[in-house]
Amino acid sequence: MAAPTLAVSFASDAAALTSLVQGKKYVLVLGEASDLVPRAPAAAKPLLATLLAALSLPPPAIAFAPLSATENDGGPAPESSITLFAPPPAVGAGSVALTVTTLPSERSRHLGGIRGDLVHEAAGKLAAKSGDVLVVVLLRDYDQALHAACAVGRAFPTFSRKTGKSDSAARAKQVDLCLAVPDGATGVPPSVTELSEVVDCVRQAAHLVDAPPNELHTDSYVDRVARLHEEKLRPLGVEMVAIRGEELRQRGYGAIYAVGRAAEHPPALVILSYKPTSSPVTTMAWVGKGIVYDSGGLSIKPTTSMTTMKTDMGGSAGVLYGFVAAVTTNAAKDMHLHAILCIAENSVDERSTRNDDILTSYSGKTIEVNNTDAEGRLVLADGVAHACKHLAPDVIIDMATLTGAQSYATGLRHAGVLSNHAAFEADVVRAGARCGDLAFPLIYCPELHGVKKHFA
Repeated sequence: MAAPTLAVSFASDAAALTSLVQGKKYVLVLGEASDLVPRAPAAAKPLLATLLAALSLPPPAIAFAPLSATENDGGPAPESSITLFAPPPAVGAGSVALTVTTLPSERSRHLGGIRGDLVHEAAGKLAAKSGDVLVVVLLRDYDQALHAACAVGRAFPTFSRKTGKSDSAARAKQVDLCLAVPDGATGVPPSVTELSEVVDCVRQAAHLVDAPPNELHTDSYVDRVARLHEEKLRPLGVEMVAIRGEELRQRGYGAIYAVGRAAEHPPALVILSYKPTSSPVTTMAWVGKGIVYDSGGLSIKPTTSMTTMKTDMGGSAGVLYGFVAAVTTNAAKDMHLHAILCIAENSVDERSTRNDDILTSYSGKTIEVNNTDAEGRLVLADGVAHACKHLAPDVIIDMATLTGAQSYATGLRHAGVLSNHAAFEADVVRAGARCGDLAFPLIYCPELHGVKKHFA
């Protein structure tokens, strides 16, 4: 099944929007209620009115009949939607399915500039699953563009192994995302090329997370990174080093080796380095947990907890494609940037690490194991130690699906941020609100986070 392609564009005038509508069978329009539904027929918004005219639908037909639910202020109820069928805008068979969905305008300070969660939900549920589709998101300003684009991008995944009649038509062949911004909108218009690259990287990271472990094992993961490096990153000056299998043990990476040694495919530490300038403003190292499958090891998980553990490499996928986006969009032009992928499978056989084993990590510290299902901190320990020893970073970020306890602390939609630097912690929260990958601080108080040690 061919994955849907996604093209991003901006429109601030009638001609741009009308040209996108031509030839589309499915159109989804999302926006805040006041932008979608005017208070009176004469107050129709120019961009929406133009779209409706292109589909041979007069504005009042949408504005007053379908979205008639009201709130106390007399406006349409948020999160409501309606699908109408219009004659084709050009000569041809069939009709155009137009779905209009309203988004609430209320947003708390920890949500971001647009309801990206609802944009994603609407795009995924209401957009057509076959044929070309146009998704139009009405924005107030350019600061909402990245958030909206990433939300729509996530709604059209690139991974699927479905079979049967759906093979040729289960997903949209072409998704056109139009970010409609009014004249005089505030903020800096982002580059369409760079925005498209970021959205593509978000979708490619999701592709890795969606892939099953029989396809994305440690060897195939390293091979995929190597191909990506050869085809896209090496021409930009990125260097790649991969340390695999027994070489990890020989060179002292005892923690990641212990986690992955029982699996059919050996563990690996992959380092990507980008140094475009001899005098960087800063040096950053991003370390990603890449457990391609987590059975729990000898502290084995029950069935219900083991299902979905293919996603335990999500931190490394985010680091990998965050690195790709930073390099290809020139966002890292003033820094030295390193991505360290800690790739292993936590499996079971006679070579498995045991509870009570004492490991020696790359930093030289010994680690006493009391739960083999706490493998993430082990692989990250060697990745962080590598960064400290060899890369001289000013900032280290590790990204991981580290513990289910996070969801109780910050919820299912906000990542937990634990940082020893208050200003950087605030930067991460602001960045999450801007792009839609929301984050919220965890308590940083190492004085009270001691770990009882017995023999190591």
